[in-house]
Amino acid sequence: MRTTTQLGLTLMLAFSLAACASVKDFAANVTGGEEPQATSAPGDAKAVPPPVIAEFGDIPIPRELKRQDDQSFIYEAPGTVIGVMVYTGTRIDPNSIGGFFREQMPTQGWRFINAYKDENIDLYYLKDNRSCQISIKAGMMETKVIIKVGPSAAGG
Repeated sequence: MRTTTQLGLTLMLAFSLAACASVKDFAANVTGGEEPQATSAPGDAKAVPPPVIAEFGDIPIPRELKRQDDQSFIYEAPGTVIGVMVYTGTRIDPNSIGGFFREQMPTQGWRFINAYKDENIDLYYLKDNRSCQISIKAGMMETKVIIKVGPSAAGG
């Protein structure tokens, strides 16, 4: 009986440790491989700005989204960069993504022009001689964000 109890306790301990490792792996996958970091109170330290799309340098992108290179393209010529960038994320609220862009685009100098919302969310911005359209499309399991940047006749 004692051997059975010891074996049972050993197995429970092993399963508990394995579960802890699985939870840590899951958390690493959700956060992109980074350990969760404590958030600081306002005024403690400067907030880390969101990443920007490297090819444009001034379009922020939520960390939860993953770039889909096979659906994206960039055209570069002297003095101009245009393109379509596609990002996806699993189980991300489209309204929170829309709020992210409404908050972050002006910090990069983009001027909000207008927005349309039906089953999708479309946001339009101008900056200097460029325009940017951000389309947020919610699916059953995946949210897709399509960012189109091109020249603007209106100017910013």
